[in-house]
Amino acid sequence: MDDYVWLNRRVDRGGIVWATVGSLAIHTLLFFVLSSTAIYYPQTGTTAKFDILWVSPTSLPMTATATPDKASSAPTATAAELPLNALAAVTPPATGPDAAAEPDPVPETAEAAGEEPQVEMVTARTAAGKPNRPVPGPKKIPVLVAKAKDEPQEDDSAEVEEPETPPPPDPAEEAKAREEAERKRLAALQEEQDRQAEEEAKRQRKVAEKQEAERKAAEKKDAQRKAAEAAKVKAEQDKIAREKALLERRAAEKARQEKLALEREKAAAVKAEQERKAAEAKKAEQEFQEKRQAELQRRAAERARQERLVRERERVAAEKAEQERRVAVAKAEQEQQEKREAERERVATERARAEQLAREREQLAAEKARQEREAAEEKAEQRRQAAAEKKRLAEEALQEKRRGEQERKAAQRAEAERQARERQQLEAEKAEQRRQAAADKKRLAEEALQEKRRAEQERKAAQRAEAEREARERQQLEAEKAEQRRQAAAEKKRLAEEKKKAEQERKAALRAEAERQAREREQLAAQQAEQRRRAAAEKKRLAEQALQDKRKSEQERKAAQRAEAERVARDRERLAAEKAEQQRQSAAEKKRLAEQALLEKRKAEQERVAALKAQQDKLAQERAQAAAAKAELARLAAAEKKRLEQEQQERKRVEAERLAALRAQAEQLARERVAAEKAEQARRAALAAAGQLQVPVKPVEAKKETVGPRPSEKPPEEKGIVIPSIHGDLKLIVAGAHDVKLAVSFKEYPKSKRGRAMTRSESRREKQLSPIVVKTPEKTREAIIEKAGEGIYTFTVETEGKEPAPLKFTLKIYEQSKTGRTKQLGAKTISGKGVVARVLMPDGILWEDDEAFTGSMQDSDGVTKFNAETGLVWKEYAQ
Repeated sequence: MDDYVWLNRRVDRGGIVWATVGSLAIHTLLFFVLSSTAIYYPQTGTTAKFDILWVSPTSLPMTATATPDKASSAPTATAAELPLNALAAVTPPATGPDAAAEPDPVPETAEAAGEEPQVEMVTARTAAGKPNRPVPGPKKIPVLVAKAKDEPQEDDSAEVEEPETPPPPDPAEEAKAREEAERKRLAALQEEQDRQAEEEAKRQRKVAEKQEAERKAAEKKDAQRKAAEAAKVKAEQDKIAREKALLERRAAEKARQEKLALEREKAAAVKAEQERKAAEAKKAEQEFQEKRQAELQRRAAERARQERLVRERERVAAEKAEQERRVAVAKAEQEQQEKREAERERVATERARAEQLAREREQLAAEKARQEREAAEEKAEQRRQAAAEKKRLAEEALQEKRRGEQERKAAQRAEAERQARERQQLEAEKAEQRRQAAADKKRLAEEALQEKRRAEQERKAAQRAEAEREARERQQLEAEKAEQRRQAAAEKKRLAEEKKKAEQERKAALRAEAERQAREREQLAAQQAEQRRRAAAEKKRLAEQALQDKRKSEQERKAAQRAEAERVARDRERLAAEKAEQQRQSAAEKKRLAEQALLEKRKAEQERVAALKAQQDKLAQERAQAAAAKAELARLAAAEKKRLEQEQQERKRVEAERLAALRAQAEQLARERVAAEKAEQARRAALAAAGQLQVPVKPVEAKKETVGPRPSEKPPEEKGIVIPSIHGDLKLIVAGAHDVKLAVSFKEYPKSKRGRAMTRSESRREKQLSPIVVKTPEKTREAIIEKAGEGIYTFTVETEGKEPAPLKFTLKIYEQSKTGRTKQLGAKTISGKGVVARVLMPDGILWEDDEAFTGSMQDSDGVTKFNAETGLVWKEYAQ
């Protein structure tokens, strides 16, 4: 069995195919070499190519003599009967020194004592296209004979067998044999020439008569032969090309099959990995549920223990709450009184500050007459800021008042709300457990349905892919069968044509052609059988593979269904057990609570008398503590009042410095304007003097400038106070023709806490900042944060009118540093109030920049974005 395994190996089959192709190529090359070989005839002085297809009597350069000898009367061997070694033995005329002494090349003879030499090759017919010559005199006919052999000469009609190649002889023996053969050849040639000279005169007339007809026939046959050779060569080339194309198709099909096998293996590996991950996820989910159930049980036990402790302290806490309420009421009244006094002082301070600011603005307006509009705008802005500050202070006071009222009310409702919250929490936990159980059950059912649908979809997709692959393979097999039938038909047609030509040839050519055709038919049959065998084996292999894939997919689907059914059954059993356990625990807890309530009621009655006595003692202590607290509150109020006065003085000082700087800047601008006008007047005067123009030069009066434009000058552009370019860590540039208000809020979010999302209470701890707002002549406004902290900055824009305002926003981060960036936020239409940008500093991450995050989640509270690489978690709650 092992001797035949190599036939089924693809590598060995490929080697056989390539060996066959190489053999065909070598034989084709040898065919063309022999077809182009020329032979020179010294008797006639002609040169002709050797015709390896056929040799007829008319193709010889001379006719046979009437009474030829044994050597010349031997039947001429055709090209089909001659072996390839004999054809390859033909050599061109010698060009060595011997050829100079004897220019006519004579083939070697192989006469042995009394034996007839075997003819290995005869010359081709006379070359076509030669002009007619006069009848020559006696001619000598050369005959190519082979070396003498020990075996007797076979019958004339028998085919010449190809001699076996002897081992290479010794050079000395070879030289001696060549000399002996040369002597014999010369003697035989002399005898043959004498004989032919005697017979030449007898056939000269016949040769002269037949020469013209033979020449014409030879020309016609030569043309037919060349056409046949060309057709045959073309057919061979087509056959080689078809075989090469077939090999390429097979190689491509083999590569495709290997690729499909690799893809199947990869798909199987991916599917196995997905199943493994799904199993791990299910296991982790189950462990999580178990841990969660254990945690819930632990919490229930803890709550029960805490409830027992709470009920024991409720009575004392009620009495204490009443006392605290009284203290809180007194404290709230005192704080309210102090807040009223602080509010009156703050309002008076603010009023004095506003009056001082108004006086300073009036002085600044008198000094800057040419900048009246800009000063008015600044004054209005300051008034708006003062009103906003006043409003903010009023809101803070109102919030403080409300907070005190809320605290007072909260102290009254504390006990009732605590008990209600505990009951609600217990009920909510029980409802949450029921909801989670229902959600888990629903989720498990949905997952089972999804798994079932996914398995059905995968099975259908696999069936479709298998059907498409089988259809493609059937089409390829049909195409290969059609190609084989076409090749067989072409081969059959070619064989028929060759058979028709072979019937016109000699019997030896017929036998050789029949043998060649038989060999070709055997080869073709062998190739077809091999192709059919390969096609059948490939089809069988594909069918087996498809059946195996189908069985495997069916087994996997059934296994998945069984596993899912088992998992669902386990989940149902677990949920039923949990429910029964919860009901049992609930009944035991109710019974225990009833017993404990009875015991506590008895104990409470005993403790109430003791509590009344202790309450009287505690009231005395609380009165002393209330007096101490009141003194402490008075001290704190005095300290707060002192701190507010210091802050007010600091604000006044800062405002005075800012106004002084603005005043100095305005004076500098006025001086620069006057100097520029003087220079302009001097330039005009110089031009007028050069042109002999009587242009009166007006004196420069800086203090008598008019606000409007001069008649000879262009109207001045609208300008504000020129402020040097201000840079900071954050800068928002708003471009648009509408007037808007810019506001900035800040939420503290340090780097150490960015691994978790902010809670809702933390997100509400937002502080309003006062950025540096600059208005530029290009109808733009800039809001600048000079030093940014670790947190989230929110930029808000509010339009003054009710109409939508189209604006364009640009954000600059760390403008002065090497790592500075500019973010184009694009154009937006703002109607009312809207958020423009949220920036996380010091990283400079925009909330709207999705490239800075690897994923996001959305729930009922808001949206959470995170970056798995840096560990950042940023959550924005819905308003």
